[in-house]
Amino acid sequence: MKKISVTIRFTGLVDVKKIASGESMNVPEGTDISKLLSILGIIEQHKKYIIVMIRGSKENLLYKLKNNDEVNLFLPVGGG
Repeated sequence: MKKISVTIRFTGLVDVKKIASGESMNVPEGTDISKLLSILGIIEQHKKYIIVMIRGSKENLLYKLKNNDEVNLFLPVGGG
């Protein structure tokens, strides 16, 4: 299966241990964001809280990654 390269960036609030923020990784072509989050070790129950931005646009978990996509992961922070 063909692989594509994506760059992953995230804030310290997103608990990713398999890659450092700013690093690239290869994933199978056709991988969606939900699968990428699983590869990164993010459990299913936490996926709904993560905001994913690609090329400045918010994307949902079904977005199919493209070669050289830059994936930015955020957790919303509230206060009062």
